[in-house]
Amino acid sequence: MSTPFVGENYTPAYQISAVPFVTSSNIALGQVKELSFNLVSRFLIVRNTGPTSSVLSVAFTENGLKTANSNYFYLSGSESFSAELRTDKIFLSGSAGAPTYTVVAGLTYVPVKNFLTLTGSNGYQGVG
Repeated sequence: MSTPFVGENYTPAYQISAVPFVTSSNIALGQVKELSFNLVSRFLIVRNTGPTSSVLSVAFTENGLKTANSNYFYLSGSESFSAELRTDKIFLSGSAGAPTYTVVAGLTYVPVKNFLTLTGSNGYQGVG
């Protein structure tokens, strides 16, 4: 019996419990941090744990963080975002104040090498 190809559309990988990934840190104003996962995510939670005056920008490509593209969203202090998303990385930037963040991702067993390249130039609008 052959082993199935575990690619981005392999449904069973998204039906079982996820492997946890958690990180917390701070980010300077204007700094860009890339968080890369070694496996494709099943869900994602991003929280700005900084004061209410801090603003964290979140995007799925580094290009998406550019003001000209506007393919990002803001999280003010104490705000969070959660969604069931397949991605292999996210990009964070400090937009105001001194944001700190926590990222929780549930990872599948789909290897990143078998995942699509998520860019606007590949036809994925709204990512940058």
